[in-house]
Amino acid sequence: MLNLDIKALFSGGVAVSYVDYLGDKKTPFNFLAQGYIGGINGNDLEAVIPTTVGNLEGTTLLVSTFAPNNDTYALIGSNPAEVSAQVKQIILNNPLNPSLRPPALDLDFFNTQSALYTTRTFRVLINQPQISNNRLMCLRNTYYFNDTFAEPTLREGTVTLYGFPKGSLPSALGGRFEKLGAFSASSNLVGHNPELCAVAASNVDPVAVQ
Repeated sequence: MLNLDIKALFSGGVAVSYVDYLGDKKTPFNFLAQGYIGGINGNDLEAVIPTTVGNLEGTTLLVSTFAPNNDTYALIGSNPAEVSAQVKQIILNNPLNPSLRPPALDLDFFNTQSALYTTRTFRVLINQPQISNNRLMCLRNTYYFNDTFAEPTLREGTVTLYGFPKGSLPSALGGRFEKLGAFSASSNLVGHNPELCAVAASNVDPVAVQ
C-alpha cells in the first residue's frame, strides 16, 4: 500500500523556454520536455499518485529519485562553495531489474560573484506559462522570490543531461553543458488551474518577474 500522507516531495525538470506557441513572435512559453517527482528521505514511491495525477492534468512526469534525498543540494566544496544534485528515473515493476534507475540529469555549480545573467532573467524564465502535454491548455505556476528568507544565490557550473537510450530524456537533449549561469533561491509557489494559453500569458503577474 502507498502512504497517502505526503508531507513533501522533490520536483525537477528539463524545459525549453521562449517557445513561440501562439506564433506572434512576442509571447514566450515554457515546454516541459520531462518532469520528475520523488519523495524525501528515500520515500520515492510517495510520488506515484502525484505523478499520475499530474500526467492526467497535462504535465509530463516520471517517478524519480533525487540525490541528496533530504536537501536541495549537496555541499561538496568550499571557497567558492560547490553544490551538486542528481535525478534518476525509477522504473516501476520492471521484471528484469526492479531497481533499474536510468539517469536524468546531474548538476554541479559554484557560487560566483560575476553572474552571467541577472536574477530578473531567471524570474522571467521560470514564470513563463507551461504548455501542457496535450497542447490544448497552459499551466501558470507563479513563483515569488520576494520573501525575507528567499536567499537568492547566483551560480555558474555544469549540467549533464542523459538522453535515450542511456537516460530518460529525449536523445536530442542529451549532452554535457558547461559554464552555465544558475540561480538558487527559495520561492513561494502559487498554482492555477489550466487555462487557454493566450489567457495564461496575459495573466502572468508582473510582480513575479520584477
